[in-house]
Amino acid sequence: MASDFAKIGIKEKIGYGMGDAAFNFVWMTFIYFGTYFYTDVFGVSALTVGSLFLFTRLWDTVNDPVMGMLADRTESRWGKFRPYLLFGAAPLGIVATLCFTTPDISDQSKVIYAYVTYFLVGMVYTAINIPYSSMLPVMTSDRNERNGLSSARLVGAYCAGLVVQFATLDLVGWFGEGDDKLGFQMTMGLYSIIFAVLLFLTFSWTKERVKPIKKDHSLRADALALLTNVPFYVLFFVGIFTLSWVSIRGASIMYYFKYYLGIEDQAKWFMAGFTICNIAGAALTQWVCKGRDKKMVYILLMLLNSVTIGLVYWVSPENMILFGALHFANGLLAGPITVIVFSMYADIADYTESAKGRRVDGLIFSGASFSQKMGWTVGGAAGGFLLAFFNYEPNVAQPEETIMGIRIMFTFIPAVLSVVAALAMMAYQLSDQKMDEVQQSLESA
Repeated sequence: MASDFAKIGIKEKIGYGMGDAAFNFVWMTFIYFGTYFYTDVFGVSALTVGSLFLFTRLWDTVNDPVMGMLADRTESRWGKFRPYLLFGAAPLGIVATLCFTTPDISDQSKVIYAYVTYFLVGMVYTAINIPYSSMLPVMTSDRNERNGLSSARLVGAYCAGLVVQFATLDLVGWFGEGDDKLGFQMTMGLYSIIFAVLLFLTFSWTKERVKPIKKDHSLRADALALLTNVPFYVLFFVGIFTLSWVSIRGASIMYYFKYYLGIEDQAKWFMAGFTICNIAGAALTQWVCKGRDKKMVYILLMLLNSVTIGLVYWVSPENMILFGALHFANGLLAGPITVIVFSMYADIADYTESAKGRRVDGLIFSGASFSQKMGWTVGGAAGGFLLAFFNYEPNVAQPEETIMGIRIMFTFIPAVLSVVAALAMMAYQLSDQKMDEVQQSLESA
């Protein structure tokens, strides 16, 4: 690798952060409102939603690594990864809007429509998001700067999430004037325009600097470099467990507020407050990790995170102050988690080049993307299946067993998955001292 320990300016960090802000206008809308939209607006059963999320994502076992290898082999005047941002924004905006469109067709045709559009949004999302994620290790070799870029990325993501959580239902009401089907379609159309503008700014304000060691283009050698990479496997499973708890909790929050707390109209304030705490946590990541091993910071945060989530189960609907304190503490603790994981993936890219002699950033971050989407899929599918198991019926008073199930989905299940993610991270072996050795070997190569 041609090392470049460039210090990244504030404009470029903002530009990189805008990229994840763009993606989260799509991602967060699906996480927080996807299940609710399909059951209560689009009009299909919770079991159908669970199956939709599960089966459409099986294709990613092929799609993600193929996209990663394609990105690794891309050569253009804009670099390997940036051109995908330029040409992919409009297609993703179109298919995302189609996903939140409710056509006037039969129930069976609706299911087919949902499968086709959700499959397409996953395909196009992969084609842009993997190159975007793969940019991190080629923008600079400096680990501290990578932490800064990763923080900027997550701050951008959380800012977009804040807008989505706070504004979506109001926009649905404003655009639809009582017609939620029209409201969701127009809201996603607006988000798609914002998405395209932000992604163009990311393309314009960023630069790829780090050049790989010249190599042959053997697909087999690239695949072996990844498949024999133990730290990658650790982060892969950590990502699945992490995104599973995020997805299940995100999918259940509207039901928790609507049917247990009975204050559906107040949900946006708590979601927005949670995201503000996420932003604060992400912004503090460099300070939290400074002089500390990232692995141990992650484990401690996840264990504390599980405590704040689990304790919510015993909070009564009358004690909203305690609920808010635990909910917002969870947001603050969760803020640095994804920042740390993506910084670790950049470390793995360097480790792989040093240990295996292959620079496979796109392939590594395709694995990261697949891990995220598997967590999203498992969480989303589990949310639909669990609602069906607890006999959920949309827009009616729920029986006690259903209310209990919603509470468990919002508390105990995410808490347990957080503990599992912390335990999985214990197997990660790339300490800061080890990465210093890796950088020294790359500089002398």
